[in-house]
Amino acid sequence: MFQYFCLSSRSVVTKLGLLLALASGVSAVRAQETVSGRPLLDVDGNKVFSKQELLGVANKCIDEAIEFRLKYEAEQLDYCSHQMLSHMYEKGYLQAKLGKTVYDETDSGTKATIPVEEGALYRVGEIRIDGAKIFAPTQILEMINFKRGDIANGQLLSKALYERLKETYSNLGHIQYTAEITPKFHQDSPNEGLVDFDIVIDEGQQFRIRSIKFTGGDKATTDLMRRELMVHDGEVFNYDLWKQSVAKMNNTGLFDRIDLDKDVDFKADQNTPLLDITIHLKKTVATATNP
Repeated sequence: MFQYFCLSSRSVVTKLGLLLALASGVSAVRAQETVSGRPLLDVDGNKVFSKQELLGVANKCIDEAIEFRLKYEAEQLDYCSHQMLSHMYEKGYLQAKLGKTVYDETDSGTKATIPVEEGALYRVGEIRIDGAKIFAPTQILEMINFKRGDIANGQLLSKALYERLKETYSNLGHIQYTAEITPKFHQDSPNEGLVDFDIVIDEGQQFRIRSIKFTGGDKATTDLMRRELMVHDGEVFNYDLWKQSVAKMNNTGLFDRIDLDKDVDFKADQNTPLLDITIHLKKTVATATNP
């Protein structure tokens, strides 16, 4: 799967959120396994964010999880409480913490109260870039688009580094790009402070395509599919062109829709560096019954 090389940040707690959690000592909130049925949620200790705002985030998340799984499971509270934490990070409260959930039995059922410590509002201080060679630090700072004094929106910084910049590098063949962030907090007052970000970039090697292979189709149909490719053997891998290639192959209707992650295998040769791509095709019902 290409996600092995170009990992998405669309998770409940972003990579940046995890880093900030480690830096600020945030402890994970674990739902009790004994909870059966959805608890009534409450928060305690919040001063900046209203209960309505925080519980709106958590309850919406749980509603979506129940709709997907058709039932409530205790782990969903962990999942959705971190959504609430990410919401506070997004607003600049980068040292927000959640305490251990407290459960009480009431006449209406189980009540789960999540202690909240919001901490100070942080604004952007200095951003230092190290390790980048293809792009100058000033270019990367332009992509991040943070200015000194801006509210330190953790979500925007995460998307800039782990989505936009990662895709930019993958379009140049640097599919193993990674970035590590170290936040340094400076708090001059109880309610507000500055945060500096030290960002270390590992561009990785530039990969060229050694081979593109198909499984699940005969030579005639795979030759037709190969004509839709916008990337070829010997070329530097380009993720945008690869996505367009898959879209064009899907438009032929010759096979079931190719999933970018599930139906494509990427094998990297670390020594060369070369990339072997295998596309797994499945014939549509119409194609299979009418050769």
